[in-house]
Amino acid sequence: MADEMQEPGLGQHGEHRRLVVGIAGGDLRAASMLRLLSEVDSITVAALAEPRSGAAAAVAARELGIFTSTDVADLSRVEGLDVILDLTDDPVIRARLVAFRPAAVEIVGARGADLIRDLLMAKKRGEEQEKLLGELKVAYDKIRGHEQKLQVGTQALEKANEELETRLSEIFFTHEFFKALTSFTSVDDVTSLVVDGANGILGAEISCVYLLDTSHWVLRFAAAQGRPREYFVDEVPLDTTIMGRAHRDGVAVETDAHAIPGSVAWTTEPDDVVSQAAVSLRSGEHVVGVMVIGSATPRQLTPAELDRLQVIGNQSSLSLQNALLHGELERLSVTDRLTELYNHGYFEQRLDEEIGRAERFGHVLSLIMIDIDDFKQFNDTYGHPRGDRVLRSVSDTITSTLREIDFAARYGGEEFVVVLPETDAAGARAVAERIREGVARLSYDGIGVDESVHKTISVGVATFPTHARSGGPLIVAADQAMYVAKRNGKNAVVVAG
Repeated sequence: MADEMQEPGLGQHGEHRRLVVGIAGGDLRAASMLRLLSEVDSITVAALAEPRSGAAAAVAARELGIFTSTDVADLSRVEGLDVILDLTDDPVIRARLVAFRPAAVEIVGARGADLIRDLLMAKKRGEEQEKLLGELKVAYDKIRGHEQKLQVGTQALEKANEELETRLSEIFFTHEFFKALTSFTSVDDVTSLVVDGANGILGAEISCVYLLDTSHWVLRFAAAQGRPREYFVDEVPLDTTIMGRAHRDGVAVETDAHAIPGSVAWTTEPDDVVSQAAVSLRSGEHVVGVMVIGSATPRQLTPAELDRLQVIGNQSSLSLQNALLHGELERLSVTDRLTELYNHGYFEQRLDEEIGRAERFGHVLSLIMIDIDDFKQFNDTYGHPRGDRVLRSVSDTITSTLREIDFAARYGGEEFVVVLPETDAAGARAVAERIREGVARLSYDGIGVDESVHKTISVGVATFPTHARSGGPLIVAADQAMYVAKRNGKNAVVVAG
């Protein structure tokens, strides 16, 4: 197996950043996932680990020419591996995968696998819709040809032909709109295209899309056309405005937008909107957002226009859910699941990018290395679940201290790193002190026998280009400063040099 894993073609990322996947498991679910992934151009299924040679997934892998192994530890030898899908539901196998996987490789279990499956199924449905629209275009081409042959120059026929041309133009625009929807994978791109479609297909004067934040039950602004950004409110409570009605009923139309008080409160200038309509953007039974169109003059939607509004909503929902699933999968691939900070691999990539940017523009950049003091002793005394509690609380303290342009990652074990763009050593030291003080104030009640437990951290700071001129040496400089802090009694911040 070790030799097979090194053959050319396995583990290659390619020119277009193909995601390299290994699968552990052999049941029908694993076989279904294997076949779905093998149909995606941007994904390479490199290997499958399953001890039963006659299992469904093992048979499928051999049919597809994918290497198989009886030992899940062999997955760690795949060159360029990004993700391991653990479909075994076996804690022993999961522990073995964790023990052997490289640091940059993520292990995705049942929840992540469900996201991947939903993403692929959404993509298939989009392709089927595009095929149907293509057939509709051919049918209308035939209609147009017949009408042209039957022209006799009468006024009635000329009018009919003009109406047909207009309808055909709408159909072609709609087709291109739906085709474009299936090609975008980011939420920003999809929502921007949705408001484009609302303006082009419905002739909307004002259009906007808000996405549902289920953690706070509010609708948050995502994209708009027809008015400047400050015209739109950042967030709208779910049970208010016309968007609340659309969320509840699927679609809402108000020829007189001010007949219901507060119905136009999604804009900072409600008197500007005379008529409005909204449609929910759904994924199955779940609403993911709402699209609103409005006008500064009275407008009554015709039955045909109302149908188009709902069609736009339905098709946009599919692509939006696809984009949301894609974004969640990307987030999982770069995030440490316990602390929800970035993982080691993504940190190194971002650090190189930020140093390159700092070098181009002549800026400084600081790196903070953090280590929880006596963490192994804490785990040995109180157990790993309580150690995980400490790791999460430290990561929350770090995150609450940072600016929007800063980013933090779990470097490994009980170590964390923070990158502070455009920050010198003095500024970084001040940030590090705030983090150290915040962690020292944390109290872990119920862990100690007689009293609450406190933890401290040792922190090292290094600055580009003062202490190093590239990523690796900068990490080493911050790490060495951190160990000076430990040698000097811990619970301290030390600047390199």
